[in-house]
Amino acid sequence: MLRIGAHTFAWSPSLSNTEATEIFERLETSPIDFVEAASYDLSGLSASHLKALSDRHGLPHTLCSGLPRGLSLASAEVNQRREAQDHVRRLLEFAHNSGAEKLSGPLHGDLSQLASEPSTPEDWERLCESYRQLGDEIAAWGHPFSVEPLNRYQSSLINTLEQGQALREAVGVANFGILVDLFHANIEQSNLYDDLSRHQPATTHVHLCGANRGLIGSCHLDWERLARWLGQFPEDMGVSIETFNPHDPVLSRRTRTWRELGATAEQIVLEGATTLKHLIGVASP
Repeated sequence: MLRIGAHTFAWSPSLSNTEATEIFERLETSPIDFVEAASYDLSGLSASHLKALSDRHGLPHTLCSGLPRGLSLASAEVNQRREAQDHVRRLLEFAHNSGAEKLSGPLHGDLSQLASEPSTPEDWERLCESYRQLGDEIAAWGHPFSVEPLNRYQSSLINTLEQGQALREAVGVANFGILVDLFHANIEQSNLYDDLSRHQPATTHVHLCGANRGLIGSCHLDWERLARWLGQFPEDMGVSIETFNPHDPVLSRRTRTWRELGATAEQIVLEGATTLKHLIGVASP
């Protein structure tokens, strides 16, 4: 059956061993099926500790990251592109050693500041070439590797599912796919539900939340239609609920989340999981 995960941005801007211990303990008896561990630089988080927590609490995990320190796989600077590639390699090694089921995130451009200039065709070619050079290592890992399109305010490199599909085709690796984030897609896609369906075969991970990252089912989105879309994924597919804690200064600044969105971040995740399971028919109302 479709599994529902909890993205750790609801609690922490970059997961540490101590925070991971607390979160896994809290979620063991919740409606959550797996944990999406989020860290940009892996500082303070060890693969062996994450693996031990998954085993102890019976909660599988995935890994979510971006490119830290202003790195970009599309940079015109050769050394910066190499640093960005090396970060992806560290993530692949960490994911392997921790037993992660997936590796996902906005693993393409510089997220250290808001997008202010358009990306160029040369940027796109450098991004594709960077990933082609990483292709054998991604293929050897063997689990889904999902790149996330972001809205126009956070990136000018990959905004749409169509661009994510084009990158996947340029890289040509079977386990390379798209991370569909409903918040970003709701902003950028011309025909949201049709576009979600059209790109479903290339979708290897999903981030869900209300339209404003609030409670699932409390917004203008057609959740009955979204539930039917989710029901068309393979039975072992995992999707995560992602929202942010506005009371954490790092998270609120990074994500521009300045207020609570109808509930606390933890409530959005846990109540969202229950709502989703009702909608897709894996739990009784």
